[in-house]
Amino acid sequence: MAPTDNYQDLALRYGLQSPPESVMRLTRLVAQQDAPLDEIARVIEMDKTLALRLLRAAYPRLPDDELADTTVDEALMRTGLGGAVLLAMGAPLGVALVKTFSTMLGLKLESKNVKTIPPLTGEHVACTIGFSGKAEGQVFLRMDLDSAARIAGNVLGLPPQDMSPIEVNDAMGELLNIITGNFKSNLCDAGLDCRLAPPRVNRTKDFKVETVLGGGLERMAFQAPQIVLFVDLTVNPWQG
Repeated sequence: MAPTDNYQDLALRYGLQSPPESVMRLTRLVAQQDAPLDEIARVIEMDKTLALRLLRAAYPRLPDDELADTTVDEALMRTGLGGAVLLAMGAPLGVALVKTFSTMLGLKLESKNVKTIPPLTGEHVACTIGFSGKAEGQVFLRMDLDSAARIAGNVLGLPPQDMSPIEVNDAMGELLNIITGNFKSNLCDAGLDCRLAPPRVNRTKDFKVETVLGGGLERMAFQAPQIVLFVDLTVNPWQG
């Protein structure tokens, strides 16, 4: 399956929207590589969702109700610019995922704290798509077999129980194409031109993420009725 090249056509078709202005500003800042942390902190503080994600990354063992005692400046001192990079890259990816599921599949996904969702066990579906250029990395989309069949059934308009493994894999690859098309568009708009590789979809019992050289890793979780998704993003925005 060829990677999606024309995101604008897909955006028009599925009603995808650009990320919030705070996300775009943050992406443009981290693309400079030498942006001051205090300027980055002010942008993150303006967006409660970004701020919460940064605090969770900086203090992974603290429950959310104790994060109120911490600050964005303190969190950035712990994570450095790498923490801001992952926010800038992960936020549009999450926006694209939620919007695509809503407009294309009629499913309402909610972002969840990955620490509160039980990890996948046993055989499950793992979708991978790489990107290279000035920014380099990989996006991983994972779910259990039942979730994958339900999602693929929505994509193809077929009952989940009638889906073959090949049909499920094809549908999940196309879905990942559309989601990462939005992600690519955001990177290019910020001056981080990159290309998408063809998606890979397989079933695995032993999934491991290898962080790209010089990059970081963010793990996200999303949930809808009878569906749980895990998204992993590893990226180095200054590879090129």
